[in-house]
Parts: sequence; C-alpha cells; structure tokens
Amino acid sequence: MVFKITEPEYILMKKYIEEHCGIHLEKDKEYLIESRLSDLLAETGCKSFQEFHFKARTERSGELRDRIVDAMTTNETSWFRDKNTWEYLKDIAVPVLLNRASSSLSIGARTSVWSAAASTGQEIYSLMMLLDEASKERGLPLLLDKIEVLATDISVSALNAAVAARYDSIAMSRGLPDEKKEKYFTKQGNSWQFDPGLKNRVQFKKFNLQDTFLFNCDFDLILCRYVSIYFSDTFKRELFMKMAKVLKPGGILILGATESLREFSNDFEISYYKNSVINTKKLNLKR
Repeated sequence: MVFKITEPEYILMKKYIEEHCGIHLEKDKEYLIESRLSDLLAETGCKSFQEFHFKARTERSGELRDRIVDAMTTNETSWFRDKNTWEYLKDIAVPVLLNRASSSLSIGARTSVWSAAASTGQEIYSLMMLLDEASKERGLPLLLDKIEVLATDISVSALNAAVAARYDSIAMSRGLPDEKKEKYFTKQGNSWQFDPGLKNRVQFKKFNLQDTFLFNCDFDLILCRYVSIYFSDTFKRELFMKMAKVLKPGGILILGATESLREFSNDFEISYYKNSVINTKKLNLKR
C-alpha cells in the first residue's frame, strides 16, 4: 500500500530527511517519500506521515531514523563506474599512491585513501584490485601495508553488504571484467565472495557527511562520487570545504561525472584526464 502525503506532511518529512542525511528534496518530489517510506510507515503501525514523523522524532533508539535514511539513500553503484575516471585512477592515482607508500617506508608516514560514499563496496574494492595488481607488478605487494583505506557510508544496510563482500550475479555483471572476477572472487553457491585478504585491508565505518570531520590522518585521495548531487548548494560548499581541510596539499578529490566543484569551492585546481575531472587541493591552502 502506498500512503499519500499531504503538503504539510511533505514539508515535515523533507526537513527531517535533510536534517539527518543531507538529502535535499525539491518541490514535486512527494512521490519519492511515498514510494520509499510507505512500507516502513505501515510496518510501524502509523496511519499517516504526520504520525510517522512524530514517531521518528520521538523515538530514542535511532533505529527508525536509520531505516528512514536507508530507504531514502539510493545506493546506486557498480564496479569501475565511469571508464575515464578509472583510467585516471589506474594510470596516475594508483602509481602516485604506491610511490608515496614506498617513500614513506623510511619515515613511518602512511598513505591514506577515503571512499566517502562507499555504498555496498564496489567502488573501494575496485580500487583495491588496482592497487593489488600494481603493487605486485612492482614486485612489492607489501606496499599495501603502508596504505590506509577508509570506506564510509551513512546507510547501515549498505555498509553491512560492503563488509560481507558477497555479491549476486546481477551485481557481478555490472562493470566487472571477467579476468578480475576470476582473479579476485570465489563462487559460493549463488554468490561470489571478494578476496578476503584485500577486503580486510579496508576499514568500514558508518559516517554522516554532515558530521564534524575528525580523522587520525589527512588523505592523499578522496572518492566522493554521486552523492553531492542530492545535497543543497549550501551543504555542498560546506562539504567541499571540509574535504579540502582533510586532504594533504596536492591531494585529489574525485567526484561523479555529473558533479562539479565550480561555484562551490575555490580550494582546488581543476584539470582533466581523458575527459575525467581531477580536483587537486591547492598547495598553499591552510588547514
């Protein structure tokens, strides 16, 4: 059953959703809330979105809030999404990361990567495959020990899927080359398990991009792809400012192909590689 939402209820739910996960709904998006939250509304025994909103507001455990966020989060992802971006990562970013990891061996520093909207894990595991292949080509597989990899998402269900690293045939068919499927996955029943050694190199954590950025290191590379398109202009400016602050000078921020820093940040130099947009933190920026 699909519950209809009134205009006052839409205003309430729209504000609640933006407050808790940053998603900014424009006018005429009532159908999104109706289609994605009606089942949850019925499950809670509520009779209207006003009652549902009150229940979410007053619930102390946060479980309903998390389920609303899960339902409203798209979690659209695939392996090696956007060919040009992954050509840049393979040709330029991965060699740079390995070079920094190699040079840090003598000084104890660490090279760090953050997938800031990791969804169900395909993006960060795609990068791990490239890092693994490139380090072995150099004859230095232990270079991966010097690279910290963080993957975060606001969706609990998406993170659970990423940590499980088990994918069905539909997920496996979306962008994954056959040679990497054979090399990095093991068939288990009707699903495929990603390489546990590489999976365990990734630290997964629930994180809301609206929260304060408190990390134990600065990053060489941040992937924040296909998430800012759902945010208000005000939040985009705040988000990109915070990301600039946790990037090392010369660090790279990669957005989705339909996203841009233009009009939202002056902290980056914008360049191109095979039609992929590369955002490099300016060297003279202060923290």
